[in-house]
Amino acid sequence: MLSRFFKPLKVRTILFISLSNIGDVILTFPVFDALCEAYPDALFAVVVSPKAKFFFEGNPRVKKVYILEKQAGIRAKVRWLADLRREKFDLVVDMRNSMLPFMVRSRRRTYPVFSGERTGHMRDRHLRRLRTVLKDIPLARDRHVLHSVKGEEESALALLKGIRGFVLVAPGAADARKQWTPDGFAQVVRYLINEVNVPVVIAGDRKDAKSAELVLKDISSGVLDLCGKTSLKELAYVVSKARLAVVNDSGVMHLASYLDIPTVALFGPTDPDLYGPWGKNSRWLRSPSGRMADLSPRMVVDAVSGELT
Repeated sequence: MLSRFFKPLKVRTILFISLSNIGDVILTFPVFDALCEAYPDALFAVVVSPKAKFFFEGNPRVKKVYILEKQAGIRAKVRWLADLRREKFDLVVDMRNSMLPFMVRSRRRTYPVFSGERTGHMRDRHLRRLRTVLKDIPLARDRHVLHSVKGEEESALALLKGIRGFVLVAPGAADARKQWTPDGFAQVVRYLINEVNVPVVIAGDRKDAKSAELVLKDISSGVLDLCGKTSLKELAYVVSKARLAVVNDSGVMHLASYLDIPTVALFGPTDPDLYGPWGKNSRWLRSPSGRMADLSPRMVVDAVSGELT
């Protein structure tokens, strides 16, 4: 009943409260997209972590980005909240399940998710958060978060050096327990270069550079290593040009899913039913023991081969 009452209201300002880790933030992108299409004239303020602010900065639909610094002192947090409270929002949509929507001025807000609703993939859980403010929650037709990626095209293309039809390999992950072995990735890279003659681009942030170095220690050609050499937006553009992504459970995996790039995702301790790839042409492999080292390179090569043929 609430959603039917809410829909006709004029919604000009929306506060969108996202999450912290890169992968978790990307999982909230479909919610932002749905709101953009449900309320095409609305402008957004976004609450997000420092590491993910670049996704929203420069977006014409985003009026202001509020950086949530968890380590900030109490005075800084009070000033931050006071700045937020000066605004008046027509709608507050909270992905954090926090009390923040009740601490700012708003006409309507989403409500905390109860335990009975915590089922299914995390992307779908986030979308269900809109039930109290939207009658229907279809997947958006367009992607609105990465609108500003267009400004990164030139620099990303320069980094790619004209390589086309490549397979993106991302050997890193935020948690070491989610990282498959460098030797396993190296076997996949050799297969791609030597047996199917497909160029490979290695991607990730600066922390992943060491993993990339280990993967490539005995491979001298056919690979472009971009680990630590791209901004987040440049990385998104590089991912968007891939023929296939071979990844751990990571932010790069979720980027590939959001961009609907065919994906082979590798899992160990985490549950792919909750956090697995969600693009149309994707599959995941999981070590039965939960240890990434036990995942067979032959299985991964076969999965990659299946996606390429």
